[in-house]
Amino acid sequence: MKKLFIISIVSVFLLLSMATTVMADEKGLVYYLCPNQFDEMQTAAAVMVKDAVERVGYSCKVVSAANEDANLQMNQFDVAISQNPKAIIVAAVDGIAACAGVDNARDAGIPVIAFDRVISETSVDFTSVAGCKKMGIMAAQETINLLKEKYGEVKGSVLDIMGAPGDSYTVLIEEGFQETMKDYPNVEISTKIAVKWEASKAGDIADDYLMVYPDTDLIFTHADHLAAAVVSVLQTKGYAKNDIFLVSTAGMPMGLQLIREGWLNADVEQPVSAQAEGIAMFLNDIVNGNEIKLGSYKVMGIPAEIVEQPYGLELRISGSVINAENVDDAKFWGNQVGN
Repeated sequence: MKKLFIISIVSVFLLLSMATTVMADEKGLVYYLCPNQFDEMQTAAAVMVKDAVERVGYSCKVVSAANEDANLQMNQFDVAISQNPKAIIVAAVDGIAACAGVDNARDAGIPVIAFDRVISETSVDFTSVAGCKKMGIMAAQETINLLKEKYGEVKGSVLDIMGAPGDSYTVLIEEGFQETMKDYPNVEISTKIAVKWEASKAGDIADDYLMVYPDTDLIFTHADHLAAAVVSVLQTKGYAKNDIFLVSTAGMPMGLQLIREGWLNADVEQPVSAQAEGIAMFLNDIVNGNEIKLGSYKVMGIPAEIVEQPYGLELRISGSVINAENVDDAKFWGNQVGN
């Protein structure tokens, strides 16, 4: 009897699994066009988007634009459109270049969802992003606190290393950072660009800059893989921890490890898992053309809001500051990857 009971339970489980697969097939295919798979954030995001989409009953095909290749991503748009999916989710390599693909998809009746990176020069059906400008403001506040801690007043020199200038993530972070820091004229900020988000370029920028300005007070990198390259340069040049403060964004596992090691002073987390879940929350409405109301929401318990932008509805999800005091908190996505 016990054996029969076990077989029965297994049979029910298999039937439920088959039913879930059928339901996913019935809802249809969703494409996710991601910009790269060479940094921890994008690797984690691809898994999280796929899991979130499939959890609400769609199948999800993930394709990568290799090394942030805008032309490749345009070709991937064409392939995705040819498959007539229920929706296309895209983290644009270049927000301007992506417009043609977005327009072609929407002309074909396929909704387009911008993930993580805003596409502002044409209309999209939905955007799910971190509150990137707010992240820049939060990074600026950490910069202010560290400089005041060092000098008793807010003054000093800052090397600011952005990512790809076509990426709204870094552009909006920079906007929030600069708007906040303009109230502190005694802080001299030098802004450089790590083209295509390449860590080696961030390392070269830091290496060259510190040869001329060895007494730089703080380096702000717009992502943790850039921070890791900067730390390698600091170590090679013989700097000790806290000789130069370091602030970053993203909340990648490598960033959290740099905090634990004492090299990174603060990291403003990008709520990647919540951004993916935000798409899942509204995916049925997007696919079916249902009205989505503006206003306040909570995504995985994190405060969020949907606002109307010139390019369409935008879901903005708040980030958090990670430091030595809270770095091991399980709520941060960088502590969830690989667990």
